[in-house]
Amino acid sequence: MLSSASPLYVLATQILIMQIRPAAAQEITRLLNRQATSTGDRPRHAYLTLEPSGCAEWTYRLTASPEPQQAITVLDCGSNISLAVSKVHLDLLKDLTIDYAEDLMGGGFRFINPIAQRTCGCGNAFALSAETSVAEDCTTPGRPTL
Repeated sequence: MLSSASPLYVLATQILIMQIRPAAAQEITRLLNRQATSTGDRPRHAYLTLEPSGCAEWTYRLTASPEPQQAITVLDCGSNISLAVSKVHLDLLKDLTIDYAEDLMGGGFRFINPIAQRTCGCGNAFALSAETSVAEDCTTPGRPTL
């Protein structure tokens, strides 16, 4: 739901509050529509999960494909967007802000997580402890994201 008083989508459940900035919502919509063009069907949700990371403790994964056998909570973002979040990681995503920005190297989602004590140079990974070492600059290998 887009609030006219704030430039953010604010998603709330009993245990999770998450903010999706308009640029991120627009990019999620664009990518879901692109996925629909390639497969014929528009995915019902964008999926946000966390995976163990090589450059920090956790890496955010935002995809159009559901994780097999994973319980999810679906958040209605308005504007025909819903975000499916892994129930296993709800505590690690509390108060998360998702933004999207473009720079000279291209565009990418930005995750602002108030419980992250350290973040990786890639911007997509974080650690819960200030003592955990994280990479200054890396690229996250693995499945393609949205």
